[in-house]
Amino acid sequence: MVQFNTRANEILLKLVYYGPGLSGKTTNLQSLHAMCQEVQRGELFSVNTQEDRTLFFDLLPINLGYIYGNAIHLQIYTVPGQVQYDASRRVVLGGADGVVFVADSSEAKMQENVDSLSNLYHNLNANRLNIKQIPFVLQYNKRDLPDAMPVGVMNRRLNFRSVPFFEAVAPRGTGVLDTFLAITKETVGSTFQKYHLDKKIKDFDEMLNLIETNIRSSMRELPPAEEPAPAPEGTVLRHNTVSVSDLVPGKVADAQDLLEDALKSNMETARLYSELKHTKDTLEQKNQELAVLAAQNERANQDNLKTRRYLEGLIQSVAEGIISFSHDGRVLTWNTAAEQIFGYTRSEIVGHAFQKLIPGNRAGELEQAMAQVGKGQIIRDVPSVRVRKGGQEFPVSTTYAPIRGSDDRVLAFSALVRDLGEQRTLERRLEHAETSSSLARIMPPLFNELTNRLGPVLLQKSLLLETATDPAQQMRMSRLLQAVDAAQNLLRPLLMVLSPSSPRLETCNINTLVQESAKRLEAEAAAAGVAMEFTLAPDLPDCSLDIDQIREALVNLFRSAVYATVKSTVKRVRVGTRLVGNAIQIVSQDTGPAIPEPEKGRVFDLAGATDVESLGLCTAASIVQAHGGKISVRSQAGVGNAFLVELPMTDVVANKGTNESLQGKKIMVVDDEAFLLECLADALAAWGCQVTACGLATEAIQKMQVDTFDLIVSDIRMPGLTGIQLFDWIRQNQPEMAKKIIYTTGDSFDPETRTFLEQSKLPHLGKPFDLKKLKQAMLDLLG
Repeated sequence: MVQFNTRANEILLKLVYYGPGLSGKTTNLQSLHAMCQEVQRGELFSVNTQEDRTLFFDLLPINLGYIYGNAIHLQIYTVPGQVQYDASRRVVLGGADGVVFVADSSEAKMQENVDSLSNLYHNLNANRLNIKQIPFVLQYNKRDLPDAMPVGVMNRRLNFRSVPFFEAVAPRGTGVLDTFLAITKETVGSTFQKYHLDKKIKDFDEMLNLIETNIRSSMRELPPAEEPAPAPEGTVLRHNTVSVSDLVPGKVADAQDLLEDALKSNMETARLYSELKHTKDTLEQKNQELAVLAAQNERANQDNLKTRRYLEGLIQSVAEGIISFSHDGRVLTWNTAAEQIFGYTRSEIVGHAFQKLIPGNRAGELEQAMAQVGKGQIIRDVPSVRVRKGGQEFPVSTTYAPIRGSDDRVLAFSALVRDLGEQRTLERRLEHAETSSSLARIMPPLFNELTNRLGPVLLQKSLLLETATDPAQQMRMSRLLQAVDAAQNLLRPLLMVLSPSSPRLETCNINTLVQESAKRLEAEAAAAGVAMEFTLAPDLPDCSLDIDQIREALVNLFRSAVYATVKSTVKRVRVGTRLVGNAIQIVSQDTGPAIPEPEKGRVFDLAGATDVESLGLCTAASIVQAHGGKISVRSQAGVGNAFLVELPMTDVVANKGTNESLQGKKIMVVDDEAFLLECLADALAAWGCQVTACGLATEAIQKMQVDTFDLIVSDIRMPGLTGIQLFDWIRQNQPEMAKKIIYTTGDSFDPETRTFLEQSKLPHLGKPFDLKKLKQAMLDLLG
């Protein structure tokens, strides 16, 4: 009888395979069990008696899935076919919802088929079931036997209801699934109609087809085999203490009742075992799901921990102070920026009142902010004043926001504090940087014009003295030219940075240059009370350097050390030289105040120069770098500053003589400054040169197209074509002249000019220059 489990929405149906002994009922169930997928089929149970191990019924649960919200489960039984087990057959038939009669197709078994069918009729009646109404299907098994009777004959003898019938060979699985599908659909359909469940279903036939689809999708074909497959293993239930032979009339208990009770007990045990196994499988599945959920939860916890650490790191790394405080004004959290802004460490401030950070005349600010934020508002960028640990007040901008819990309730408050004092300092630095940038753009062209104006004066000073015949006039001219020399000396550090000349290498000894440079500073050091000590390596080899430039660099370096030492109580400057690897090192150590860490990177930069003394370090760095060397500084409070100059050991070159003469050489001079061009032309003509003067680069190109020259002296910054573009034309059209050019410029600080000079490796003179340097450069190039 159908069982409904409304709590679990389950419908349990019972199907019974009936027929004579050895007709193939058990084989049908074994084949059906083998066809089922592992997840769909249940346990296969057998019940044996003590005196006969013949299988006389099986319980095979099958899950058909969900049909419109109801899970349909089938329990399939066989009955023992032997005559002596009639009582067992009657018990197994009890509550059946559908019957499959498995007939043996052998001609010799026809009478047994008829007797078994008659027995089925009587046993159904004993269970108050009508053979003409119960869902019923016929299967003609063993169709592979040689004496198998025709289907038509068997139908006339057995199919009195004209129900569906199927031919089968159960060991091979042939007809097994078709028989099972037919009885399943017939039973489900009859049950739903009997209890009026079909009226709740819009398309009842579609539901029956869905059942067939579910069954076929959960089944698989049996593998072909020449011999029948062995019976699958199952659970065997045995009764070792009760047997039919023991139950004879005259004893206290009725044998038939005991047998029926034993069978019912075993069937109930099998059912409970099946449910227990299903429950076990369900629990194992739930345990697996819980394990997956636990793993997911662990991963989520790890992700949350990473996110928390990331957020904590983010809060600790921001430049603004982030503070949280409770409703009673106690500080809860305090980040690194807050420590730097206020001066309190976390341990010193957490748990203390936030009011400790607010000046007394602004005590009401916090209460007003908490009142507004407590309503869920965010107050942004409130200008105010706060107090550092030392009592110093400073301007701030504060943003207040609520900290909410999971129920959206305000649990605490947060304050993001921005130090406006530091911001204003940065704004002043930015303003200064913008001013410096503007000056950096304006100064090079102005300096170029200054050198163009100063150059002719320096070139003409000796000529002016010679042409002045009156003694009084000579005296006045001499004083004027002394003033010009003083102006040049004052500008020399700036000239070495903005308008340096290319180094003219000569053999020298660095110890000699150190001593000469120190001698020039003896008077300044003595006047300041500074003692200079020297530790010079005696075996230092000669090297090739520009003597004048290196001497100028050392003078500026030592002067900077003297000026720094004046500010300390111990006034001492130590200078040393040594050879390290392939480099000569010069160390200048003073006892002055240590250079602050932020300023170390700018001490050799022109943008960081604030006075003439600091400009001297820029000059030294520029000269050292022009020789391919390096300069660095190390500072320590209470000890002083140590400047290290490293110059590469270049091959010693022979000092250039004056055997070469400029007499009769054809020289082209190119400069847009007319007065300077005239002075240069006069000087070169006085040296016996044939001079061609050009005011523009285009004019020079025209002259070069019709004449040849031994040497070219050219400016770089000119209207129209520049000296750089003139060089490009020469390299393309007269490449032999590309190495016979001397450039004069007061604009080598310009990035384009500096890059050109570094890449071309051409000799150049920084304006203003004297005639001696020009003549030396021309003789060197011609030689």
